[in-house]
Order: sequence, then C-alpha cells, then structure tokens
Amino acid sequence: MSLANINSFPEFTKYLVAQRLFALKPLIVVDVGARGGFESHWAFYGDQVKLIGFEADAEECKKLNRKTPNSRNYFFPVALHQNRGKKTFYITAYPSSSGFYPPDMRHIQRFPDEINLSVVKTLEMETVDFDSFAKENQIDYVDFMKLDTEGSELDILKGATRFLKETILGLSIEVEFSQWHKDQPVFSDVDSFLRSFGFQLFNLTPYRHARKVLPAFSSLLIPGPVEKGQLVWGQALYLRDGVDEIKSLNLLEKGWDNINILKLASLMELFSLSDCAIELIQEAKRGGILRGDVDCFIDRLVPNVNGKTVSYNEYLEKLQIIKSKGCISNLELGRRLFTKFLPRPARQKIRILLIKLRDLIDKILK
Repeated sequence: MSLANINSFPEFTKYLVAQRLFALKPLIVVDVGARGGFESHWAFYGDQVKLIGFEADAEECKKLNRKTPNSRNYFFPVALHQNRGKKTFYITAYPSSSGFYPPDMRHIQRFPDEINLSVVKTLEMETVDFDSFAKENQIDYVDFMKLDTEGSELDILKGATRFLKETILGLSIEVEFSQWHKDQPVFSDVDSFLRSFGFQLFNLTPYRHARKVLPAFSSLLIPGPVEKGQLVWGQALYLRDGVDEIKSLNLLEKGWDNINILKLASLMELFSLSDCAIELIQEAKRGGILRGDVDCFIDRLVPNVNGKTVSYNEYLEKLQIIKSKGCISNLELGRRLFTKFLPRPARQKIRILLIKLRDLIDKILK
C-alpha cells in the first residue's frame, strides 16, 4: 500500500537537490516488504538518496535487483523481524498478502478478498532484527522507513529501536484496524509504540473493503480495496515533531543539525505538509540550528496563488486581503451574489443536476 497526497511539484526539495545539500549525507530510505520496487517519488532526490529494500521472497528480490540500474540502491533477500530466529512464513494465493501472521479466515471469509489470503503453503524462514543487520552491513543511519509486511510491522520496529531513537525522521507504515491476521498487532498497538519514541501521526490513507453480501461493481479478477465499505487497512505517515523537540530540548539521541532539519522539512513537503515544513524551518532558525538563506527556503514552500508564484510575505498579504473582502476572487463574489438571490428550489435542482453530471463524468473516466 502507499500514501496518498504525494506532492508532484516539490520545489523546495528540488532546490535543495540542485544545491547538492544532501550530497555528502544522502537521504537513506529503507523499504521493508519491497515487492514491486521502490516508490517513484524518491526519484526527486536524484543521486542524493540511497534506497535499501528488503524482500523475503528471494526470487522476487532477484528480479528487483535486475531491474534496478542504480548500484547505490539494492534489495536484500532478508526477512526482518524483532530478533534472530526461525519463524513460519505463510504464503498466500496472492503473493503480496504473504507474511508471518496467518490470515484469520473466520473473519476474512465475510469478504470477497478471502480468495487472496488463502494459504497455499508455509516455509520456515530465518529472521534477523534490523539493528543487527545494519551493524553487520555498516549502515550508520536511516532517515525514513516504509513497512508493508502484512501484520509484522510492529515486530520489525521493535528490532530497529536504535535507529528509532537516534536517526529516523519519518515512517510510512501499513496498519490494520481489524485483525485480518491471527494475533497480529493493530493500529493502536503501532501508534502507542511509535509515540513512545517521539513520533506523531501526520497522515493516514484509508483502504476499505466491502462484504461478500454486497460486493462492489468491478471488472478486476482480484478483489481489493473499494471506495465504500469497512475501514480495514491504512497507510500511516509518522514524523518527528521537530518543532516540539527543539522547543523542549527533547532531541534525537544524535541531535538535530542543519541537514536533519532540511531532510525533515523536505519529507514534509514531499508528503504535502508544506505548512509543517515552514513551521519547522522558522523554529530551527530561532533555535540557531538552521543555517543558509531561510527566506529562500520558505518562499519555495509557498503554493501558487491564482497560478502565480508568490513569496511567503506576499502570500500572507494576499490572505489578509481575502479575509477583509470575505471572498477569494471576483468570481467567488459573483457566485455568492448569484446563489443569494436564486430561489431555494432552483438551487436544489441545480445541485442535483451537478451531482448527476459529476457521477456521469466519473463513470466515463472509469
């Protein structure tokens, strides 16, 4: 699963990369359960990002490495868990649903997705914790982790506590709100654990599933998430609250510095949290941590206004004008006046017509 709301035009990040600010200490991203390859948005960092993938399926891992032209990025055929040992791995009919927790078919049989999670065979698999693996493979720091391992995400996090304390700035984690796997941790367990390390939930992309009794209309042979139905899964974005940590002096064990601040601000922009990035940059400047042309950084985080690039100060000035006028533009003012004098029955008919038009467009696009 992946997060929604990815920023397609991260101008601040592009600027940092163009200035080679991450050249000496590139962004290191770890992707656990990397079937299908690395997410495309990491390409914004060019040669200033190092991607490390883990995929328990050795054959899939070979395919991924053959398809990865950049020697800086690599997939390891390693099964991460809380510690070293041997664990039963459950292979399902749909390979992406395989993992260390067996599906709870008593619950899943109520959904069409039952066909995906049927166990076809099991394997005894060697596991290792990330802290040990990193030490043995000379991985000194990690900035961001993505985990999608069908229920064992919390176990893997418990095996990466050194990096959670010292260097990790953010995580993208698949979470479950109901137990589709026997005895697996759910969202509340993951949330409680990460909060104890100073991470906060910044975003959540929901995934819903419909019951068998009324499945969603779909031409897909493999059932999957639907627009309407019970909230079952989610991809959660956790980040450090750098502003709070700087104010309270509750710092990362290895401390905040110029590069860490810029990396976290860049991640915030990438995940469409430019407001959080600006707040972080302003606080880091007040705290004497951030160097460089701070105004230039902030200006590149400001959204366009009516299709035009504006500075941070210009943006705030325009906002004050809008508030004083009580509307965003002359077009908005005209719409308000039109609806004000339009009879209520006519307004209702227009609303229904627009809804039908929207639904028709949706059908055409699908």
